[in-house]
Amino acid sequence: MQELISPQGSEKLIAFAAIALLVIGAIGGARAIGRRGMVAGLVGPLVWILWQAHKWVTRYDARSGYFGLESVAVLLGEVVVFIALGWALGRAWNEITKTNRDKGDEGDKAQPTI
Repeated sequence: MQELISPQGSEKLIAFAAIALLVIGAIGGARAIGRRGMVAGLVGPLVWILWQAHKWVTRYDARSGYFGLESVAVLLGEVVVFIALGWALGRAWNEITKTNRDKGDEGDKAQPTI
């Protein structure tokens, strides 16, 4: 039975996705929403880094007999990392958009109403 995608194929796919997300997010996002768009472009390299970390913790080592996929601790560790990372990124995104909203609100107050 053959795998749907080889490990080399998945490496190429993740590398392509990371580069594409970086370019599309940084250029397109910067044009559309300014600094927030450039920050969104950093998701690409983050995907690549997380993929490398996932490969490392789920690796198979024939000498030691380590196989990360059969360990519940590995799965729970990845869940904790993704929750913490999602929380941190959400907080950072909220701070970036809050700063922009505050600047926009002050500008609206300065304009006279008719």
